[in-house]
Amino acid sequence: MIRLENIGHKYKKDDSFTVKNISFEINFGECVGLTGQSGCGKSTIGSIVAGHIKPTKGRIIVDNEDLTGKTGRNIFLMHQEFDLFPWQKVEKQILFALEKKNLDKAKELLDLVRLNGFENYYPNQLSGGMKKRLSLARALAINPKLLVLDESFSSLDSNLKDFLYEDLRNIWKITKTTILLITHDSKDLDNLAQREIRLTSKKPTTILDIKNI
Repeated sequence: MIRLENIGHKYKKDDSFTVKNISFEINFGECVGLTGQSGCGKSTIGSIVAGHIKPTKGRIIVDNEDLTGKTGRNIFLMHQEFDLFPWQKVEKQILFALEKKNLDKAKELLDLVRLNGFENYYPNQLSGGMKKRLSLARALAINPKLLVLDESFSSLDSNLKDFLYEDLRNIWKITKTTILLITHDSKDLDNLAQREIRLTSKKPTTILDIKNI
């Protein structure tokens, strides 16, 4: 279980809190949506969970261990951008995440995201959907305890989203990866999430509602 306890954050010492009193749990194997209007602190919470930002107050507990402020917590944050190395071919992108070992695992992941046959392509030779699937395979290569998807589908058109929803649902069934889905799009929630955590738009942000979908 991944648990946030009374998380609060401000970016500078004299600033007011951006988010405050944020507490929720994610069970392993769940896909939980984190929603709210733009600017309400969704991405801040995602970065705190992933360990990219140390919260001003509160704790992050993973498997009953306090990981607040610690790196190497095996949580992967996947942004809206593809975050691919333009000079590396597809298979090398996966091997880099696998620390240049386990070619069989790399091939297994490429098969999982339907990129087998494209091992020697560069990112600029791939479609937007293929790039997104490659980013997902690279994230899964570290076998994360939690995959944070921060507006990961927002730049894609509706038809491409539909294909990716199906891909992600199939990958989720196979890998049982735990997902925190940060989005403002109700379509993302309808297709992927089991629960929704909705944030207020007031400052500082607090949790407005938590419900099953």
